[in-house]
Amino acid sequence: MTSSFRIALALAPLCTAFPSGAQSLPAPATPPTTALDTVQVQAQAYDIRRDDTATRIVIGAAALRQYGDPGLVDALKRLPGITVGTGAPGRSGALSLRGLGAGYTQILLNGQKAPTGFDLDSLTPEMVERVEIIRAPTADQRGEAIAGSINIVLAAGARTDADQLTVAWGSSNGRNTPSASWQRNRRAGHRSSAITATASRREFLVEETGTERAWDPEGTPTVLRDTTLRAGGNRDVLSLAPSLEATLENGDTLALQGLVDASRFNRVTDIDWISTLGAPLRTSRYQQRTRIDVAQANGSVTWTRAFEQGGTFTTRLRLGGNRERYAYREQGRSPEGQQNLDDHTNARLSVRDLNSTGKYTLPSRGRHALQLGWEGSEDRRDESRVQHLLPVGGEAEWFSDLAFDARIRRLALYAQDDVTLSERWSVYAGARWEQIDTRSEGSGFSGIHRREQILSPVLQSLWKIPGTTSDQLRVALTRTYRSPTLASLIPRPYTSTNNRPLNPDERGNPALRPELATGLDLSYETYGKEGAQLSVGGYVRRITDVIRTETHLQDGRWVASPVNGGTAMTWGVEMDTALRLPQVIAAAPDVALRFNATANDSRVDDVPGPDNRLDEQVRFSSTLGADYLIRTGWTVGGSYTYRTGGSVQVSPGQFETSAYARELDLYSLWSLRAGGKLRLSLNNTLHPSLHIGQSRISDEGTEQLRRQRRASPLLRLQLELPL
Repeated sequence: MTSSFRIALALAPLCTAFPSGAQSLPAPATPPTTALDTVQVQAQAYDIRRDDTATRIVIGAAALRQYGDPGLVDALKRLPGITVGTGAPGRSGALSLRGLGAGYTQILLNGQKAPTGFDLDSLTPEMVERVEIIRAPTADQRGEAIAGSINIVLAAGARTDADQLTVAWGSSNGRNTPSASWQRNRRAGHRSSAITATASRREFLVEETGTERAWDPEGTPTVLRDTTLRAGGNRDVLSLAPSLEATLENGDTLALQGLVDASRFNRVTDIDWISTLGAPLRTSRYQQRTRIDVAQANGSVTWTRAFEQGGTFTTRLRLGGNRERYAYREQGRSPEGQQNLDDHTNARLSVRDLNSTGKYTLPSRGRHALQLGWEGSEDRRDESRVQHLLPVGGEAEWFSDLAFDARIRRLALYAQDDVTLSERWSVYAGARWEQIDTRSEGSGFSGIHRREQILSPVLQSLWKIPGTTSDQLRVALTRTYRSPTLASLIPRPYTSTNNRPLNPDERGNPALRPELATGLDLSYETYGKEGAQLSVGGYVRRITDVIRTETHLQDGRWVASPVNGGTAMTWGVEMDTALRLPQVIAAAPDVALRFNATANDSRVDDVPGPDNRLDEQVRFSSTLGADYLIRTGWTVGGSYTYRTGGSVQVSPGQFETSAYARELDLYSLWSLRAGGKLRLSLNNTLHPSLHIGQSRISDEGTEQLRRQRRASPLLRLQLELPL
């Protein structure tokens, strides 16, 4: 009950004592003036994580910027349940929740699915207002979230006028990472605006060593090869993120938001192979040159109207797209030093995205808060790829001109209701119906036309335990899915150099079906003073039509293609907590502590053990962080992140090995005069080597490839100046 309602309720008897139309009464004598004490009405601030029936973890801008990370992905690795995989040289790895790799985790931008081809590496912490970790979906968001969703909310509007310039310089493995960011916020009357402009360069140098071995069925060694890889380059990014929010004369609100960026990625990779045992590779030394130019733009307009009789209507229109130009050159030599490979590949990609959403919130009726809505979108993708193998080393000239265009249309209708059953018990119920229509045509394959319909009901409940003021239980029942990517559907080959079982070509499969999952989430939460909290929970998912990769020999070349398998079960436990050290140890320094951990496991029914888990699943991850205010204006902190790796059997006899990771990040923050800040950070202080690999067991014997990548720390100095 709000304080204004309490005051109105207290004054109601006085108002009703004088009916309208009563005759005027003589004015009473003026009573003596009485001085009253000031009355303060305090109400507990609404906490989305604690009070929403639908579960979500919210991390604000201050926490995301604490370590002065050069990119948003670098900051996300410390958040509960999020892991970041090992990416290609110069690129970030895939984000995942609950240890499940790309495709199982949905990435949202301002509450909607990120546009096709959106580059997360273009986002910096300064461009983001908050990040929401959504473990169980709601009906107003796509159900393509078997592991959960990560919602990135871009900064918009302004509470106060402010101007800030941030400049930073970093160094890793002798390579520089400078950046500059400018922010301007303005608020005047019923209008507010914000703009963030960022320019950055990330230079990189990645070095790897590897060993390939093979044994025949009797265990006799047949192959021994060593390899070295050295990849260096840079990535330049320019981005602009403007926003405007306004309240119109009739009370409607209008919000406009945009994001425009351009990037250029250059990489030169040198690879050498030395064969000690077995036949040497046809191309034992080669150099790859890659250049990728990307320009992307996204803009949205949101209109909200509140009706006098209650209820609101909100609609949003988003337009976006990106253009990518890809140039790849590969030149290789035989063990004798003769050039036998000269590959010139050029590709062009164009994506256009149109998305419309609407939501009508009905007037409150008793315990119910009912919403009805829709989402419609169309993604168009046009891609061409020309590969030209020049006639060198006695090889014949080969030319391939492949192109395709695709259109993906989606229509979704949903209804959801948040029911307050009592002061301590609320229930969220929703259902979302989605239709996905995919069409694609191109050279070298038959046209693809697929139409899928998916119904995703969801039920969540929050129960605040009687007799306590801080303990509560949550439960969620969900139906989610994972759609095949467009690249996995198109049967177009991507050829590999030195084709063999551990380095196959890749080809899509137009017969792929989506994976469907039924899930249960349970959690217990307790909240204390000064932001202390503890959450412990678990989850289970049953997945049907699991998509996995199989490698076969086709027309003399090894080809890897995705296929639908049987069912799988995945489960896990997770916890995260935050507290201040004096709350558990008297007279301890005032250190703020954070800790999260997630343990995961799975079993794929049609893949024999051992290690028959879902592809790329991380079995355990955790982060321990601490912040200490040494004195006014000086804070230091650190964060230790650990992630397991190991072997996963992705299909019968085929194993992938992911890297164990240990990262220690440190920072020191000084507050300067006039609101300035100086941050010094050291990321990946331990810089352990990363070990990855793959192996294959068949009737012909066993093959194994192991790689080791050197990791390097990043030293970064960042200055934030108010203007």
